[in-house]
Amino acid sequence: MIHRKIFCMLLFVAMSLNAQLKETWSSSFEKEVNWQVVTSLGNYIVQTDSGLFGVQNNTGEVIWHDSKFTDLSEVDFAELSNSPFAKIQTKHGLFFINMFDGSTVFNSFDNGIKKVKDHFVLYRSNSIVVSGKSEDKENIAVSVDIETGKVLWRSKEDFGKIVDIVELSDQELLGVTLFKNIRINSISGEILWSVANTKESQQLGAMGGMGNLLQKFAETAVDTEDIKLDFAIHPSLEYFVIGTEQENDNVTTSSSSQNQIVSYSSTYRAYSVESGDLIWKKPVTVKGQLGHTTWVADNLLIMPYGRNNSKVNLIDIKTGQGLWGKKGRGISIKGGIYSYTPTENGMLVVTTRNDKNFLNYLDTQSGTFTFDKTIKVKGYVGYTLTTDNGILYATEREMNIVNTSTGDLLWEKDIKTSYNLVEQKDDHLYMFNFKTGSINAVDLNSGQISMSGQTGIDFKEGEGPKQIEVRDSGIVISSDQNFAMYDYNGDLSYQSYYKSPKEEGWKRALLYAGTIYAGYVSAVSGVASGALSQASNQVGVQSVEGQTYAEVGMAYNEMSKAAGGAASMAFGAANKRFKATKESRDYIMVLTKTDEGIELVKINKDTGESEKSISLGKNRKPNYAIDLIEGIVYLEFDKNFIKQYLL
Repeated sequence: MIHRKIFCMLLFVAMSLNAQLKETWSSSFEKEVNWQVVTSLGNYIVQTDSGLFGVQNNTGEVIWHDSKFTDLSEVDFAELSNSPFAKIQTKHGLFFINMFDGSTVFNSFDNGIKKVKDHFVLYRSNSIVVSGKSEDKENIAVSVDIETGKVLWRSKEDFGKIVDIVELSDQELLGVTLFKNIRINSISGEILWSVANTKESQQLGAMGGMGNLLQKFAETAVDTEDIKLDFAIHPSLEYFVIGTEQENDNVTTSSSSQNQIVSYSSTYRAYSVESGDLIWKKPVTVKGQLGHTTWVADNLLIMPYGRNNSKVNLIDIKTGQGLWGKKGRGISIKGGIYSYTPTENGMLVVTTRNDKNFLNYLDTQSGTFTFDKTIKVKGYVGYTLTTDNGILYATEREMNIVNTSTGDLLWEKDIKTSYNLVEQKDDHLYMFNFKTGSINAVDLNSGQISMSGQTGIDFKEGEGPKQIEVRDSGIVISSDQNFAMYDYNGDLSYQSYYKSPKEEGWKRALLYAGTIYAGYVSAVSGVASGALSQASNQVGVQSVEGQTYAEVGMAYNEMSKAAGGAASMAFGAANKRFKATKESRDYIMVLTKTDEGIELVKINKDTGESEKSISLGKNRKPNYAIDLIEGIVYLEFDKNFIKQYLL
């Protein structure tokens, strides 16, 4: 199995680049380490030809070992988002395991599912529902208890192809299938109602055996397709709406590029939550792909996404009648809507057509677009912010503030920046200016540019800025190997550069760790916002700095108390790691090449200087994993040994 050797913890002090860290522990495995990974919740997982290991990151001790997974590729191991579970796909079937104790909470083979189609983790009912095909090639759905793996129920009838499952309460589910909607008791599996979801499905149901045969044929035809669906449930829980997307038969050819252009339409139907019955006499069909839907008062606002002009409409939830435009047919907008920013009286909508991007303002009270002329902007809009002077927007190339009443832009000339190089602190917004190669700050109260960095940054190795961070000590601009800080007078405090290793193998684990960190930050923001019922309306990537730590921590604690065992475990770990992000925000991990080999260096963001470093040797294909949140590095050496370093 594994032998453990614990080293005394070092008293870490600031070190030069050449002052190497000692490992905090090292562990040996009987067989070669094939791969290792740190999950978003901090689980350290190691795979060898002896199976899968869960390792205690404080001591190096094995917490659990599963010998079933001896022949397992890293790509077949995946976390289930915002959960303590991993999904493992093998030739023997699909497994869900608890990453904290290694227990198998679901095994498709033992539960009679030969081919898994989909799965749904349901926290309110503390269960997982898995759908697929049985040995007899029949549709099957199984619900298992998250804690024990015990089967709660199996489908008593052929649900058909399950498209989505929504939790209505702690004890009730709404299942959406290809031909019908089903309301189910999540504990017993009792079907409260099962109703055809279209008039065409009703007709097939009335045909008896022939209808069933035709349904089977249709399900087989779309067996491997990813069915696009929009689900919206009314705040009163009295109605729900399902939108589906169809590819039209007519195909046109672009005169300029000779590329074929496929057109789409989207169809919406409303149902009663109580009975499952259709509410509208006929469905609402709009041109374009599924876009955004939201509720305005008691009615449904549909904003489709299309290549050309779109029509936006407000639909009466009780009748299905359009309330806007001539004869209720909607109001036209240039392009298809891909994002929107709500305000008190309406929303700024962002559209695209022929690779061009546009802004307009929708007054949801009158059902009109208020700008005399749609505003054309350069690049994808990735950030918006509501200010006293209008809505500030940033694209890949520029930034400005638009007056939502008139459509006028605040600044005569756009600031040349990108939405990923913009960050707010208090009543100021800071950004990197491509034109000057330095920073600007905008006073959000007045709309005036209140400071400007006079010294540009000289990025080495042909890099450009990738991110910005506003700190108490200044504004940090960074790329992979270059780091700089401006103070709040606009003066350049420091600029640091660390030579990069050219071998791609070295960068893989660090890039993966960065992806995990960014994904974790996103999950923190989303979960916390949902728990507090304060979902952000901002468009684009929001940083940890944009969240309120006290509220997020409180949300995790409350969720941990309210949730079941496995979910509680996940929320507890998330809360611990969220607190750790406060410290991890103070440093950057950088790979650099020195005369001695490759080093992983911890850089102080406030000074740009290296504090600690770990020698990774000269292996061109290193096997290492990084936990950026808690500052831990796991390095494989001599094939079956792991060393842990604490930064």
